[in-house]
Amino acid sequence: MKETFRYIIPTLIIIVFIYLITNNQTEFDSSDYLSFGMIFLTYFYVIFTWEMLERMRTESHLEKRPYLIADFDSPKSNLSFYIKNIGKTPAKNVKIKVNPDIKLRDSDTINTTLFKGKIEFYPPSKKTETYITTTSDFFKNNPDKFTIDLEYMDSFNNKFTEVITLDLNHHKKQSYIVEKELKDLIKSLENIKKAIEKK
Repeated sequence: MKETFRYIIPTLIIIVFIYLITNNQTEFDSSDYLSFGMIFLTYFYVIFTWEMLERMRTESHLEKRPYLIADFDSPKSNLSFYIKNIGKTPAKNVKIKVNPDIKLRDSDTINTTLFKGKIEFYPPSKKTETYITTTSDFFKNNPDKFTIDLEYMDSFNNKFTEVITLDLNHHKKQSYIVEKELKDLIKSLENIKKAIEKK
């Protein structure tokens, strides 16, 4: 409810009330003052109820709308980029643009391959992730900050436009624990075996 509408009615009532008192055109008793106060209380109660309903409707809409997020991930020093719908409803006509564009392989980039066209339907909890390169190699030729332009619609054709700024400095300075897999253990045992056989 607009601020002007919220205050214009009580302001007019006060002006009329003061006018009647100052011009002695009406005699007021205690019941009249009580009625005047009840008018104010009723008005502000209506205003409060209206705003509460508006807030509930807005929160309900925000809770049910799609929410697309974008970010970089770097497990085991391998950098990847992903988008995910963390909302409770599907997104439609999704358009994504990464600025500046990121080279994947050869002459391919994220904007010319993965996000070249719009995605017609993107359901809740869906995640699209693509591997880029190792973290160390990435920062040799790329900046630390990127902006992600997201455009999409909900099931009621309401349009959402969002710009996400991502700072990758924490990926650059991140430390990693080298985890050995079973194949690494087998390879180590084979190397030991070969070394023993040579003796």
